[in-house]
Amino acid sequence: MAKKVMGADGKQYKVKKPFYKRVWFWILVIIVVAAIGGGLNNKDKSSSESTEKTAVRKTNKTSASTSKKESGKITRADFDSIKLGDLMQNGNGGAKLDDLKAQFGNPSSTSSSTTNGVKTDLVTWTNVEGGWGANVIVSFTDGNAFSKNLTGFKLNRKQKITLADFNAFQDGTKYADFTSKWGQPDYYNESLIGGQKNVVAGYTSGVKGDLGSNFNVTFTNDALSGKTQSNMK
Repeated sequence: MAKKVMGADGKQYKVKKPFYKRVWFWILVIIVVAAIGGGLNNKDKSSSESTEKTAVRKTNKTSASTSKKESGKITRADFDSIKLGDLMQNGNGGAKLDDLKAQFGNPSSTSSSTTNGVKTDLVTWTNVEGGWGANVIVSFTDGNAFSKNLTGFKLNRKQKITLADFNAFQDGTKYADFTSKWGQPDYYNESLIGGQKNVVAGYTSGVKGDLGSNFNVTFTNDALSGKTQSNMK
C-alpha cells in the first residue's frame, strides 16, 4: 500500500515503496499571493585609559550585534541555507528541526500527522524578512527536513516581466541562469523525493499585467520543466 506524507504546501502525497515498484511523483502546487505584501576588532592601545575605552567600545558593539541577531528576522539567505534530505531516505542529510529552532527561534505553528506509520511535521515561522505575510514553512520526517516553502516574500524588482518574456521561457533553462536574468522569486517551494529535486518558483512582483498578475515556473533537477501565468500582458 502506498504511503501518504504531508508536504510543505499542506497537500498529502502518496509515496510508493522504492524496493518493489517504480516510483512516480505528482506535485501539485498552488501559488498563494499575499495581500500586503559584523564587527571589527580594535587595536590595543599603549595607555590603560585607551585600553579601557577600547574594551567598552568592543562590549557595546558585541551587545548591539547580539541584540540585532536576537531581534532579527529570517533572511532569504537563511532560507536558502536550509538543507533538504530525500524523503525516500527518511530525510537523512536534511536540516534538523532542533537546529532550525535554535537558529530561527520557536516556530509560530506546528502540525503533525501520521499515515501508514510515516510521521511528518509541518513547521511554520512568521518572523521572516520580506514584508507582512512572509512565512517559512518546512516539512520534516524523522526530524529531518525534506521540503521547504517561502511565501509572501516581496521583492523590489527593477524590470517588468511581460507576457512576451514569459512566452520566451525555454524548457531546460538552468535555475541559476533564470534567476540571474529575472531575479529571485517571491514564492519558492523545494522538495527532494526519490533523488529528484523539484522547485516551483512564483513571481508576483515586477510582473506586467492586470491586478494580481503573476506566473510560476517549475524546475526539475535545476532545469526548467513547466510554466503557468495569470493575467499577464
